Amino acid sequence: MRTTDTGPGVPPIDLAIETTADPATAWQAVTLPERIALWFTDASPLGEVGERYRLDFGEGSVVVGEVVALQPGRRFAYTWTWEAAEAEAATTVEWTVEPLASGGSRIRLVHSGWDEGEEAARDDHEGYWTGYLDDLRDILEEA
Repeated sequence: MRTTDTGPGVPPIDLAIETTADPATAWQAVTLPERIALWFTDASPLGEVGERYRLDFGEGSVVVGEVVALQPGRRFAYTWTWEAAEAEAATTVEWTVEPLASGGSRIRLVHSGWDEGEEAARDDHEGYWTGYLDDLRDILEEA
């Protein structure tokens, strides 16, 4: 299984947004299934370390994985594997929520663990994550 360490020449995806939403609201938006569905996709609960989760994008596009780190209100990480390719090694998605002096929050996503030869998949995911984070910011700014 891959770790959060990426191979040489295959950098992690490292993106962040800032929002006026307070950290508690931002945390809920990236961890609660009913909030995740507003900006991302249908999700099973993202539970404790070691628990499995499922993200269903429809039409057979499903991501599965396991929660590998959790600091409630601050940070969590999970493995990321397309269900159709579950025998393949997983990448890791890590979210952090940090308070801003303004009372808002900074949400950071790092998607790491790409193997050599996966640059195209990594670049595709970066484009998807960029769009999803824009949607997340929009949802949080509307609240």
